[in-house]
Amino acid sequence: MSTQPVKRPANRRAQILRAAAAQFHERGFHAVGLGDIAGAVGISAPALYRHFKGKHDLLAAVVADGFSAMDAAVREADTLDAAVWAMAELSVERRELGVLWQREVRHLPEPVREEVRQQFRGLAARLEGLVQDRRADLGPGDAGLLTWAMLAELGSPSHSRIGVSEGRLVELLYEIAQTVLTAVLTTRLPEGAVGAGRRVAVPVGLASASRRESLVAAATKFFGQQGFHEVGLVEIGAAAGIAGPSVYKHFASKGDLLYAALNRGAQALQLALAEARASSSTPLEALAALLRAYVSLVETHNDLFMALVTEVIHLPDEQRHDVRRTQHDHVMEWVRLLRAGRPELAQADAQVLVHAVLGMVNDVLRTGHLKGRPRLADDVIVLGERILLPAH
Repeated sequence: MSTQPVKRPANRRAQILRAAAAQFHERGFHAVGLGDIAGAVGISAPALYRHFKGKHDLLAAVVADGFSAMDAAVREADTLDAAVWAMAELSVERRELGVLWQREVRHLPEPVREEVRQQFRGLAARLEGLVQDRRADLGPGDAGLLTWAMLAELGSPSHSRIGVSEGRLVELLYEIAQTVLTAVLTTRLPEGAVGAGRRVAVPVGLASASRRESLVAAATKFFGQQGFHEVGLVEIGAAAGIAGPSVYKHFASKGDLLYAALNRGAQALQLALAEARASSSTPLEALAALLRAYVSLVETHNDLFMALVTEVIHLPDEQRHDVRRTQHDHVMEWVRLLRAGRPELAQADAQVLVHAVLGMVNDVLRTGHLKGRPRLADDVIVLGERILLPAH
């Protein structure tokens, strides 16, 4: 009896990319081995090496493949509306991409990381051109801001699981994107309008007299800028002016130090919520106050909030659940205020809107080429109000 050789599926590479995207998204780059990905596809680890040189090569391919699909969709679209719809569909279909871009790309070697950045910038530039063609009223840099804000909003489902169908999620993302793209920015607002004259000054900061606080401050900067796995306790201690072994007098492990930093951010969110409620007479007033407070916090403590978005996954189980529960409860307070002021909104729809605004704030305020823009925080507030308070 003759045996026929087993033929590898023609889409094996695509299967590996999808499995890797899911694993990296769920567990983080450092926690996933090539054997885990190979097992998810049903092949051996050596067989995976026929397609990719290693884990870094695989991560780069996953992100590049996602951006290539989006770039192709934008190139093929004959209108801005068609491009936005296609991007919304791909954002739902490949919802892991947002987290991989924010959290994992920094683990790639710098030349590879720069290639991925250039690919994403090219996609953004094509979208920006379409926005500029539609909005002749925009001032210098405005089309770019709206484009990056839209991309941040489209990527927001990557950070949450909301009980809404994929079709409905695409519709909501598309509608939010259109709201962003039609916004009137502070350069066109009349003097005295909400957000038109506000400017948050980001302080340089003074060193703490407390050694423990110095460690938390140094760790927050490292975790936010480089990531948990890219820095050691000795390096953090040196930045805080503390000799290596002395660090352990304050924190037993790097995980405990991460928890202290993230817990600080979670507490700040709860305080902002309490102050917004206390200073407002209606739910929507409280929501607007909370948005302004959140923008100010993220602008002032950018590294801390970057770490809150990207590094929670590295905490031990109990601490991770604790921080995530606090984050979830905070988001649900936004949702409760929004639905109290806009009762026509379904619970799931309101959650999508809130996550879109939070994602937009987090992304736009940390995007390097936008940071020098005058009134950036004001513009972010205007965009957030447009999404949450369309009749505002």
